Amino acid sequence: MFFTRFVDYEQMSTLQRKRSFNKSTTSHDFRKEYKGSFLEKKFSGRKSDKLRSIAEWIYTKASKKSAVKSAGKNEEIQNGTSYFDDIPNELLFEIFSNIKNDKSSILSCRRVSNRFNCFMNKMAELETNVLSRLVIIGLGPKKGIEMRWVSYIGQKTNATIVSWNNIKNGLADYSFNFKRFAIQRIILKNLPMTEELVDFIRRQIQFADLSKLIQLSLNNIDFSPSNCLTLHRLLATCGKTLEIFEITQGYGMRPESVTDEHLAQLDTNTIRRICIDGVRLSGSNGRHLKIGDGALKRFAEMGAFPTMILDRCAVSTKVVCDYTKEWFEQCNESEKQLRSQVCTVKRCPKVKGSQFEAECQRRGLRCKNRRGSGSMTLYNVQEENTKREFTIALASLEEKAEKLKIEMNMQPIVVAV
Repeated sequence: MFFTRFVDYEQMSTLQRKRSFNKSTTSHDFRKEYKGSFLEKKFSGRKSDKLRSIAEWIYTKASKKSAVKSAGKNEEIQNGTSYFDDIPNELLFEIFSNIKNDKSSILSCRRVSNRFNCFMNKMAELETNVLSRLVIIGLGPKKGIEMRWVSYIGQKTNATIVSWNNIKNGLADYSFNFKRFAIQRIILKNLPMTEELVDFIRRQIQFADLSKLIQLSLNNIDFSPSNCLTLHRLLATCGKTLEIFEITQGYGMRPESVTDEHLAQLDTNTIRRICIDGVRLSGSNGRHLKIGDGALKRFAEMGAFPTMILDRCAVSTKVVCDYTKEWFEQCNESEKQLRSQVCTVKRCPKVKGSQFEAECQRRGLRCKNRRGSGSMTLYNVQEENTKREFTIALASLEEKAEKLKIEMNMQPIVVAV
């Protein structure tokens, strides 16, 4: 039986694969039908053309779906940007500064975007910078000025250059920076005292915290383009809290460049040093500034006796002695009070050393003079039975020039014929 089955297996026909197409269709060539057809014309270009056609199809589909949305939303989708991205950081700072104490609003802003989240982190770290010095230096008539702020606390410094055109046109605006500044000292160097410069300084520092301002120094300043109101407008902004007011090596000055009215803008309760030194007057505008007896009388009446250096001023010998006498009468003997004071009067034509000694003796004050540095003569004034001492330093540099003028006038004039 097993043999019979084997024989049947050998006699079976060979297996063949079943055709999926009829014999009549197997010889059909689809390439001939595709050649020259619409599909070949549409997709016979480069791959980039094919991709462009596909992108156009996707874009048309997307535009149909977004037609229901608002026009503003459509513009944001097409451009891929938001209107919030166009808002400058300065404006965001002004907006977010109103909610810096509202925790719920801060958390809501953090969830808006990465930019808002980073901005809120910066706002949390942002604090008022205490500027130890704000130094404004002139770089010449063409370049402009350099503003440098120095912080002793953080040991940081930064500077920016402003052109004269931006200062004159009023285009320079640093209010965003100055709103974060608490200024202690303002120093001006190598600058012309113009109305445009004063306006520029006033516009910037009005945003800063000036409650800690203690010093205003003007070094090597050209006063020729200024008038009597120029310095007045500068002191009106920052003069109330000053402890130190200095004008050194000023040139091109006129008698009205610094007057008693300017010193009257200083607060007598806070001022402790006034220095007007190295005055260089312009050619034919007088021999001294209009800082006269009024300033000393005002300080004496208010009980304020700051350390003073007055150069080429109109103070008189009598008022200087009265100022010294008032100091002895109002100064206490306690250890907390000053037991010595210094007043330097230089090149003032109405103050003479011999007259000063006579005035002191007439008021019952002991006066001893000694030679100081250069042409300076120091007068140590003491009251009887006290250890308090008032030092007056006098320097008269114009006496030699006057003697030379007198000698020149006394010489005979020889006319050769």
